[in-house]
Amino acid sequence: MLRHAARGLSRRGMTARTISTTAMARQDDEALPKAFTDRFTKLVPSTMAPPNFPTDFLPKEQKGVKEAPSTVPDKLTFNFYLPHEQIAKARKVDLVLLPAVTGDFGAMPGHVPTVAQLRPGVITIHNEMDKDIEKYFVSSGYAFVHADSTTDIVAVEAFKLDEFDTDAVRAGLQEYTAKLASLQGGGKGDDYEIAAAQIGVEVYSAMNSAI
Repeated sequence: MLRHAARGLSRRGMTARTISTTAMARQDDEALPKAFTDRFTKLVPSTMAPPNFPTDFLPKEQKGVKEAPSTVPDKLTFNFYLPHEQIAKARKVDLVLLPAVTGDFGAMPGHVPTVAQLRPGVITIHNEMDKDIEKYFVSSGYAFVHADSTTDIVAVEAFKLDEFDTDAVRAGLQEYTAKLASLQGGGKGDDYEIAAAQIGVEVYSAMNSAI
């Protein structure tokens, strides 16, 4: 029955239009949902309720996607969150360099919207390009780059590079490297112990490279 109704809608000349299926998709033509519903009610049994559209489930103030500004701003609006503190809130910066799992990239004003998982590495914040720079080591997290030139970072832990003890980092790397070799070579460790050792090697290797 639904297949027959769909064919009927197609035959009756509804204009083809690509519509995103995401809940936040814009419905530029407000007449389109009404036209579809009108035809739907004529072709299907009266016992079937008309379908809902994505924007039916959103508050009125959220029914449009946040648009990029008509002109690119001079500064990026930057937010940096940790579970226990907020390092930056609506700070105006020139550039943020991010260590993503898929590769390092920089977020500047006008960057395309992006969601990226962060790997252990250094986040470099250029408050003023190549002059006022801050560097934080993060163990993991996510970066969200929005169309309105806002970037949000959510990390589990973050520390300034100058807070690290070089000798302690190198000792930690040696310890986890030896532990991983022992677990893998002797067959003594279970999957959890091996995974924990691998994470230790990855994090300490990133810290050692950063300092």
